[in-house]
Amino acid sequence: MSEDRPVVHSIIEISMDPNRTTAFVSFTRPENGGIDISVDKIMAALNEKNISFGVLKEAITKAVERKLYNENICVARWEAPEDGIDGEIRYFYKPEQNAAPVENEYGIVDYKNLGLVRNITKGTPIATISFPTDGKPGTDITGRVVLQKKGVPVKLNIGVGTSLVNDGAEIIASVDGNLSFKNGAFCVDETLIINGDVDISSGNIDFIGSVTVKGSVFEGFRVTSKKDINVFGSVNNAELYADGNITIKIGSINSSIECRGDAKFGYCENSNVKCKGNVESSSFVGGNVFAGKKIIASGKGVMLGGKYTALDGVEASVIGSDKYVKTELTLGNNAILSEERDNLEKSIIQMEGEIEQLTKIIDTLAEFAKVGKLSPERENMKTVSVRSRIKMQSEIKKNKARIEEINKDLELMQNVSVSAKRMIYPGVRLRINSSILVLKNIENNVKAIVDKGEIIFVPLR
Repeated sequence: MSEDRPVVHSIIEISMDPNRTTAFVSFTRPENGGIDISVDKIMAALNEKNISFGVLKEAITKAVERKLYNENICVARWEAPEDGIDGEIRYFYKPEQNAAPVENEYGIVDYKNLGLVRNITKGTPIATISFPTDGKPGTDITGRVVLQKKGVPVKLNIGVGTSLVNDGAEIIASVDGNLSFKNGAFCVDETLIINGDVDISSGNIDFIGSVTVKGSVFEGFRVTSKKDINVFGSVNNAELYADGNITIKIGSINSSIECRGDAKFGYCENSNVKCKGNVESSSFVGGNVFAGKKIIASGKGVMLGGKYTALDGVEASVIGSDKYVKTELTLGNNAILSEERDNLEKSIIQMEGEIEQLTKIIDTLAEFAKVGKLSPERENMKTVSVRSRIKMQSEIKKNKARIEEINKDLELMQNVSVSAKRMIYPGVRLRINSSILVLKNIENNVKAIVDKGEIIFVPLR
């Protein structure tokens, strides 16, 4: 007789991790006719453990059908929370700025352009900002809510000359200026300050705002500004251009100065100056100076040598010198027009002489053509000569029409004058409107004006 074996039913064991994110089930094999596992029994076991969320019924069914005894089978899984995304700032420019020669598209390196200035115009985007997101909470396998980590806003520093716009989504330049990175923020400075000299250490300066140079501007370098330029030192064999005013505290030597406003120098020597406003200096020596308004020699008030053109007048203390240094003063729009007319007349005379020579060439070649066919070289010479003559005849016609316009404009005289508080020396050439006078005698404390078509001197009050 066989021995009776005990009946063993399938036993279910449920386990879950401490954070209640997953649950596993394992079940034993029944023996000796014991009751086998079932889906309902597993579901009941999960319910006893309060596991109600994320139950994987398909996995339970497969485990039962395949009789996966003594295996750990995942039967519940939580829904993890979605953490929010932190806010972020994305810059369009690099914070660091290294001075290095700029290479152009052809591979040529400009050692006078070190890229120290980053011009930026008002309204230009500097950075974009993304906002943080809240994310989404999760649920553990017992149905409890699991809170997510919300995104953190980006820390912002709004520098001088910049603005936060578009509901805080963008940083832009609020002024025209130089873009720099200071104290953790981009800034836009309307004035560019060069603490030393403009030389090989700084390179050329081309700035959208005002420029202040604490030192001097040296030979071969250039400073350009869309506003004003102020130089505490001197400008030597250099170039300055400004849409506003230019001030050079010490002075300018052998330089080119141009602005649309006023220009003021400590002294001005052998420089080419062109300004739409007033030009003022304690002394002018040589050079070529043009002022859309007045030329003013203040302080010492010396104007010695060179050519000076002013549309509104000249004020000085001493003009010329006892050495009879050639000093030319041209005043008024009419004087400018008279000078233009003189140049046009000289040009007409020159072209008429050239036309005469071309006509002789054309006539000679025409005579040759009567005898026999011209060679290709002579035929080409004839064609070129005819074209040149037609071109010059057209230019002469245009110049004569311009001269007629100038003559009409010259009928309108301007009330301009030259004032000399101390004296004007012989050798000075005055042109006021269409009148010309070369001084032969010293004149003291006088004002030169035009009266009845002639330049005369009247006492300066």
